[in-house]
Order: sequence, then C-alpha cells, then structure tokens
Amino acid sequence: MTVLKKYKDLYKQNKDLAGWLSIEGTVINYPVMQTGKKNPDFYLHNDFEKKESDHGTLFIDARNDFVNRDTNLIIYGHNMRDGTMFGGLKSFMDQKYFDSHRKLVFDTIYEKAEYQIVAVCLSKVNYQDDKAFRYYNFLNAESKEEFQAFLANIQQLTVFDQKIDISYGDELLTLSTCNSYIQDGRLFLIAKKE
Repeated sequence: MTVLKKYKDLYKQNKDLAGWLSIEGTVINYPVMQTGKKNPDFYLHNDFEKKESDHGTLFIDARNDFVNRDTNLIIYGHNMRDGTMFGGLKSFMDQKYFDSHRKLVFDTIYEKAEYQIVAVCLSKVNYQDDKAFRYYNFLNAESKEEFQAFLANIQQLTVFDQKIDISYGDELLTLSTCNSYIQDGRLFLIAKKE
C-alpha cells in the first residue's frame, strides 16, 4: 500500500504514524500513532518526536489492524485539563454540543475517511476478575450476534437516551479517554464510517 501524499513527510519522521484525527469546531487535530504489542502504551507518555510528554499523543490500540480493517478501531488519548488531546471530549456530554459536532475525519496513512459520531458513553475500567462488559476489548465482530451483544451493552452506557444508529457490517471508531465521574472512569465516543 502507498502512504497518502499528505502524510509522506510525517511518516518519514516517525514510522509509528498510523493516521490523523480531526473534529471540526474542536481542538482535536492530531496525528495518531500505533506501536507494537511489546510497548503498547508508549505514546501515553511520549509525543510525536518520541520525547517524554505529559500530554502524550493519540494512539490506536496495539491489538488493532487498521490496514486489514478491524470492525472497531480504538484511539486513546489523555483527558488534559487544558483541553488538548482528548480533554475536549467531555464537551460531548452536552446534547447541543454533541448534535452540532457529529462529524469527524480519521484518515489512516493509506486512506481518507469521514465518520459520524453516534454515541457518547461512560464506563469504567473493571478489575480482571469482574464479569463486566469491557468496551475496550471489542475489536472485531466475528458474527452478527457478537455485534448485537456489543450494541446492547453500549446502549446501556450511553449518556443520551437515544437509539445508537449502528448495524452489523459498519466500520466503527472509538475515541477513549479518562473521566473522573467515578474512580477509573472512562468517557468514550463511538463513530461509524460514512
């Protein structure tokens, strides 16, 4: 596959570049990285230049395959107090804001794509022995039933009382960040490819 012309120079600077995420009307306009499974959280504490940084950089789950596209790509980012990285995602918990910022662009280094944000959800990181739903473990739907189970679970976690408009076969993108509504809380947005 050929790297898109607009990302060639950036890719030469850092081969961990996986793509670029932007949401119109927000500060979110950042490169998205991906490392191997040996150091999956490297960009939690490092910037694009691989220098140590409290802000880190947005990064795709190391388990994800964005070339032979998984059902659901998960992008993580810090909830920074200054609003950078995924600090602005908390604004999506306001219905008016959500309604007026539904479009996002996530290009991989190989393909341009637009998405529509379909859900804003709250969850928490569960202990390993808890028998709880973990949205961050849904990467692929091996069957329609598996997809429906995922949908039923996230429907219960949605902030707004509305039906989540996704179907089996949709390509999804999840944006995940910390949220202090409870200990180990998480705020995540789900978008579907248009």
